[in-house]
Formats: sequence, C-alpha cells, structure tokens
Amino acid sequence: MNTATNKVDGELRDLALSKERATSGEAMIARAASLQTILRSRVTETQIERRVSASTMSDFRDEGLLRASIPEVFGGVEVTPAEYWRISAALAKGCPATAWVFNVYSVHNQVASLFPESAQQEIFGANPDVGICGVLTDKSTAREVEGGFMLRRSVWPFASGCHNAGWALLGASVEGRLKPMDMIFCAVPMSQLEILDDWKVSGLRGTGSNSVRQPQEELFIPAHRTIDAGLALAHKHGGTRPRRLRMPFAPLISLMLGVGVGIGAAETALEYYEDFVIARSKRALSYSFVGMQKKNLPGTRRVVADSTARIAAARGLADQVAATLWEIACDPSIVPDNKLRSRMRLLVVHLMHECKNVVAMLFQETGASALHEDNAIGRLLRDTQGMVMHESMDLAIIHDVYGRMIFGSATEHWAL
Repeated sequence: MNTATNKVDGELRDLALSKERATSGEAMIARAASLQTILRSRVTETQIERRVSASTMSDFRDEGLLRASIPEVFGGVEVTPAEYWRISAALAKGCPATAWVFNVYSVHNQVASLFPESAQQEIFGANPDVGICGVLTDKSTAREVEGGFMLRRSVWPFASGCHNAGWALLGASVEGRLKPMDMIFCAVPMSQLEILDDWKVSGLRGTGSNSVRQPQEELFIPAHRTIDAGLALAHKHGGTRPRRLRMPFAPLISLMLGVGVGIGAAETALEYYEDFVIARSKRALSYSFVGMQKKNLPGTRRVVADSTARIAAARGLADQVAATLWEIACDPSIVPDNKLRSRMRLLVVHLMHECKNVVAMLFQETGASALHEDNAIGRLLRDTQGMVMHESMDLAIIHDVYGRMIFGSATEHWAL
C-alpha cells in the first residue's frame, strides 16, 4: 500500500516538474531550437510567398512560443529578457525572417498587455496564442467621440506578420491634443483591415511586412481598446504591475525586436562559412599560390577568429542589457534615468550593426557563389541589412542621443 502510494506521489511530482519545465524560459529556448530544421526546410517557400506560412504559425502555437510575452493570467510565461533573446536567436538559426515575425508579435503582445483588462480579455481571452501585428507610429488621426474614438482612413506600412495576425495595434494622433501627448495606440481586429500586396523587397522578404489599410472612411474604436502612447512609453510603472511590464519600453523593444535575430543570423553565417571553407579546401584555389587551399589562407583564419570574437562580444552586450532591464523589473525602487536608458539602446543598436557587419564580412569572403539568389549567406546578408534599416536601429540617431546625454544637451527624442 505504501509502495503504491509512494509511486503515485512520485508520478504526480514528476508531472508537476514536467509542467514547470514546459512553461519555463529554458524550455521555450529548447522548443524554439527544435524547430530549426523545419524552419530551414521552409525558407524557400517563405521567400517565394513573401510571408511566414500558416504551418509555421501552427508550430509556434503548438510549442506555446507566442506565450512568452502575454499576461500570466491568460497562460503566459514570464521569461526574462535574456531568455527571450535566446528564444529568438534559436528561431533565427532556422529562418531569420520567421524569427523577426515572432519578435514583432511578442513586442505587440507586450504593448497589448498594457491595455485595459477588458481589451486584454478580447485579445488574449479567446485565443492566448493570437498573433498581433502593428505599426505604432502615428499614420492616421483620430477624433474623440462618446465611448471612444473615430479612426480616420489611412495606410500603415511595414505591418510584419499581418497575414497570420488576429489583431493589429495601430498608432494615431488625436485631433485637438497637444504634442507629445496626442498619440494613442488602437487595437483593431484584422477582419476590419485590408492587406495591400506591396511587400516586394530584397531583405526580410519572408516577413510579410505588407501595408495594412483601413477601408472605411472612419472606424469606431471603443475607448477600452485604446491606450495613450505615453503610458506605454513610460520609464517606470512601479511595483503595482507585473515585473515584465516595469521595464522601460524603448530599450526593451529594441532588444526584443532585433537582438536575437541578429545574433542568430550571424552565428548561422559563421557556421555556413566554416562549412564552405572546408568544402572549398578540397581543391586548390585557382588565383593564388600554387596548391594553396582556402583554409590555409591567413585571411581565412583571421575572418573566422574575428567573427567568433565579435559574435561573442555581441552576446555579452545582449546579456548586459538584458540583466539591467531585469534588475529594473525586479526592483521597483530603480528608476532608470535618460542616460541609462539611452545607454541600453546604444548597446543594443551597436550589437545589431556588429552582427550585420559580421555577416557582410563572411559574405564577402565566401566569394562569387554568395551572389546567387538562393545562396544562404546572401539571404542572411539581405535579412540582416533589412533589420538594421528599421528606424529603431538607426545608429546615427542613437549616437547623437547618447552623446547629448553625456554632454548635457537637451533632446526630445522619445526612444530612450
């Protein structure tokens, strides 16, 4: 009897531990890594279709990955920033464009978690694995009416992942309000929007970053499905919010959007280059010293060593920023000032450009074969180039903003 009872108790404990592991950040990293092979097999389809497939989104839902950034009350998992970028990096090693869409959904999940509870119930309650795309910059205007706002017809470009999304978060400026307090984010069902067939690009081709259009002249948005942008961009929310919602928005969005994809793409490019050199070294180079193999060129060895060190440095910077963000989240008494917030953004944007530069160097060293449209390292270069062209990754802007912080010059730039 005691033996049977102990066996049942043991099975229950194992089940509990298994459930705990399944909902941890580490488990999510492992599940993301398990998708790499299937994501690689779909790269060509993703490029041709210019969007992430419904099958891939189904895989995301099956693995629970979209729950990394939704409220715990709806089944979300409170992953740390360091765990989050590793989930993204694991996906990027399968397909950077797919990982970018995952990041876009996660960023908008984070923002939607700030909306009133009734809106969260609408968005997450019916489907906690819903995809949310969005364009948070104000591309439209809205006028206040009883019970909400009337959003005017407009087009919002670069709505990555819109084809598989259930909702979109769209930015608008409210007529009659003074800047910078005039901006709101609106949660709009995708069923009320049109997707334009205008995503015909070279980099990040598979992200489906089409424009979305509001076909109605005006669309009523109930007040509970809006939030003042200033609330989302606030530097500190205090101890009344869950930890993951206490981190400063601008550094967090930069980390969530790009870091994992950049690092994962750079690591994949290095792996590709190493395999390429080994294969290429089965015969001597045509335009070099007699009998010289590519692996024996000093430049080849330098490139591998340099890339390895720069990727390791990028990972270190990512973890440094992630640790600072989590420290802020865990200690409500820490209020990050402008200098700290701009420094975090500086490090994130810098490491993103470093990852792109590593891929560009490896692309150059691969030689003319990398020019083929279906060459993996050529695609990685186009994708990483596309990432750093996102406005939040503008290196010149963050250089100027951080320099102003250091030397005491005024700046009104919101993205600190």
